[in-house]
Amino acid sequence: MLKKYVDLVLGKIKKPIGFDKIVEKINNLLLKEDELFNGLTVEDKKDIENILNEGVLKYNYIKTQNDNYISIFKTSFRKGRFHGNRNGDGNVLVVTSYTNGRGTNIVNKNNYSISRENSNGAIDGDIVLIDTKLGGDNKIVEILERHLETIMGEVYKIGNSYFVKPVDKKKQAITIALEEEAIEGSRVAVTLKEQTGDNFYIGNIERIFNHKDDPDEDILWEAFKYGIDDQFSKESREQIEMIPQVVRDMDTVGRCDFRNWEIFTIDGEDTKDIDDAISCKIASTTNNYILGVHIADVSYYVPKNSPLDLDAFRKGTSNYLAGKVIPMLPHELSNGICSLNPDVDRLALSCIMEITPAGEIVNHSIVQSIIHSNIKMTYDKVNDILKNNNIPPEYEKHANTLNLLNKLALTLRKKRIQDGAVEFGRGELKLVYDEDGKVVDFSIRNQDFAENLIEECMLAANETVDKHLSSFGFPCLHRVHDKPNPDKLTDYFRLLEAVNYPFYKYSPEECVANSKALQKLAEHIKHTGRISNMLTIGLVQCMSRAKYSPNNIGHRGLAKDNYCHFTSPIRRYPDLTIHRLLKDLSCSNNNKKENLKKQWNLELPEIGEHSSLMEKQADKAEEITLLMKCSEYMQNHIGEEFEGTIVGLSQNGIKIQLDNLIEGKVRLRNLDGEYVFNPDTFSLVALDKGENYYLGDRLLLKLVNADKDSKLIDFKVIKKREENYMKDSSDSNQYIKSFTKNERAMRNFKNS
Repeated sequence: MLKKYVDLVLGKIKKPIGFDKIVEKINNLLLKEDELFNGLTVEDKKDIENILNEGVLKYNYIKTQNDNYISIFKTSFRKGRFHGNRNGDGNVLVVTSYTNGRGTNIVNKNNYSISRENSNGAIDGDIVLIDTKLGGDNKIVEILERHLETIMGEVYKIGNSYFVKPVDKKKQAITIALEEEAIEGSRVAVTLKEQTGDNFYIGNIERIFNHKDDPDEDILWEAFKYGIDDQFSKESREQIEMIPQVVRDMDTVGRCDFRNWEIFTIDGEDTKDIDDAISCKIASTTNNYILGVHIADVSYYVPKNSPLDLDAFRKGTSNYLAGKVIPMLPHELSNGICSLNPDVDRLALSCIMEITPAGEIVNHSIVQSIIHSNIKMTYDKVNDILKNNNIPPEYEKHANTLNLLNKLALTLRKKRIQDGAVEFGRGELKLVYDEDGKVVDFSIRNQDFAENLIEECMLAANETVDKHLSSFGFPCLHRVHDKPNPDKLTDYFRLLEAVNYPFYKYSPEECVANSKALQKLAEHIKHTGRISNMLTIGLVQCMSRAKYSPNNIGHRGLAKDNYCHFTSPIRRYPDLTIHRLLKDLSCSNNNKKENLKKQWNLELPEIGEHSSLMEKQADKAEEITLLMKCSEYMQNHIGEEFEGTIVGLSQNGIKIQLDNLIEGKVRLRNLDGEYVFNPDTFSLVALDKGENYYLGDRLLLKLVNADKDSKLIDFKVIKKREENYMKDSSDSNQYIKSFTKNERAMRNFKNS
């Protein structure tokens, strides 16, 4: 409580003041608020002193040589996280949070650029203290925290000494010497034992993964390049040993018992980390649906700030990389006691919603529960039931409930679309492995009835939970999605004209301002034939990236004013955070609840920022590992012919997408003749007698190279199957052709 007044006093003063003056000002503030206040006690003064000392250690306050104090934000100093790049420079992100007079939590983010000369040896991820007024440049004056528990890298040798070069280029400013011998070229995880100089460390090999020429564990190694690892701390492993693998009687105290309900799960065939289960029935009195979304109560087994929690926060999310899972929580939890497996009791947080036949959620309750899933269903079998009425024997007693859920899901989806939700209809590339773990084929999975059923149930629960927390004025880590980028959308409209599918119903400005206009644009591109997938990806790239934030701006893509992630606490740290917020909201002690509320207001900005960053890293790793596996697969097909569509053109060549969604390139050196790119028509224009190439052209191709390490797939054009010639492009293309030829002639004349 006293910290609030310390912050208030130090936040108002313009010059540093001493301890006695701080005590005097706090005393005066308390007297103004309460006439019966008798003054600060000796114990209160001791608490203020401790608050000041702790604040100085955390660099929330600055202590001068004269033992005076001032808030860091009244000085030129700032504390933040350094985000460096491979060149040694970067920026420092400073995140501040406070509650204004209206009780609204305000989060401010400021980036301070740092040149390499002023980085003071900082590396990516360091918590640093910067001075923003040193000669007009921002400068790192002190490295406050550096987390280098484990570094992934490749062993190299100089003389008789062995070193490790970090795979993360942002950390290659540090030198790591090994105490032991190692095999040059090995990929290893190194624990840093001690620092012996500026950015010079002694390390011990903790784990040897493979040699750089060894094909095993390649997915895991690629993940490490993006800061993703499969390791858990020793303390986490010890904590797991203390966690029971069955639900005990003592665990069920105070919980709603839903074990006699018809509850089941629907997931992929190979899914082992089952977060969510569902139930549904019709209320006899109102004829409304009673939808239950039951989510694994991970927070019961993973207390806040425990070793498992710290590991989960660091990871941020589970990673699904080309068929390999790198979990956020150890398998003993993610596949064990926290997974809603069939025929066993499990602890859950249940969101029970009453929904009208029109899809309106009119009532809800959120309770801690115990459930007993009846069966683990699969998407494929449920789709067969809903589409063809082919019911396996073990599904028979649940078929009516499945059809009821499907009816509800279609209603919810229809309402969501009517509200302006934007749907992107694109398939997902799936890998098909043989028994030895080699990719032997690819398939395209599209969302069907079963997937839609689960998605709509989860969307309804996520929206309900966000509204629940917000209605009580309690903090919430929202999942937010801003408007599209206007400039990108304007360029996208030009692209649509270039591929002969112009969109005239709404302007780019209207699509930015109006969800339903954007929805119509998304529907338009679904009917563009073989280039619809390319155009869908292009539209997605115009959208703002969804992220986690305590500041609610709504979710534009889903057309929801309130939305959070509640349904996957095994796989996403924000969901685990939401579970804790719900439990803290239910606290019966009002004073404790207010303190919890204040604490969450301070913590949520960092949780949101870090979770969004780790999600972005996970997406990058997923993309690169998929590309690696595509390249590896195509290595066995060099010299073969394929058909594909042009999905990108630039001065560097042609981007190709095969019918199975594998992508590659036709480089300029593999084209006959000389070409120049015309950005006005998105065309690659032949300068001699060759053919022009347009977005959407259908080509017969020959695979000339595929390289797993560089993730490159190169084709050569055999012939054009179909041309997607852009009308009204001739004049522009002829101009760019003539201009380029004249420019080259002039250059040759000057050089002669």
